[in-house]
Amino acid sequence: MQLNVYLISHPIINKLSTQIMYSTKSKNYVNTYIYSQLNLFLIYEVLRKLVQTKKIYIKNIDYIEEIYIFNPKESYILLTNLENCGDIILYLKTIVPQLSLIHINLNKKQYINKNYLNDNIKNLEEKQKIVVIEQFLDNHSIIPLIDYLIYNIRIKSKTIKLICITCTNNILSIMNNRYPSLEIYTTKIISS
Repeated sequence: MQLNVYLISHPIINKLSTQIMYSTKSKNYVNTYIYSQLNLFLIYEVLRKLVQTKKIYIKNIDYIEEIYIFNPKESYILLTNLENCGDIILYLKTIVPQLSLIHINLNKKQYINKNYLNDNIKNLEEKQKIVVIEQFLDNHSIIPLIDYLIYNIRIKSKTIKLICITCTNNILSIMNNRYPSLEIYTTKIISS
């Protein structure tokens, strides 16, 4: 089985990702806003396939009302650096049912806080889906996190979705060897 890499090519997503990739390294308000908007679009693309709704018809006296409901057995965990996604957190909590947000910062060279993850990912159910958002997959900091989720918490790799703006060929080949059923959503693959 090969790694599932989805290259998202929506024109708005391409424009925003290009702005982020070629912007200066200094963080200003515009870059933070663009990054938040891009995260929202990428999350939307992933959730389109993940979130399942059921159509219910309610018959009233003179009309039939059509309602869509979410599966109450499904829940979602979003692992991301909340500092980068601050603007969209409230919006996500409103539109996504049973969403748990967990802060991780893979940019800093530090170990994964296993106690923190254990406390926040408990009573994992079979229908629970995990989405990891990372800005750039150009280093190997994501691998210890995925390893921990799969081997220690016993999450199936097919339930993990990874969202990034860019990733490198090297990291994709490593992840292909280690987690062939993982799904990665990105806007650009950079050769390294």
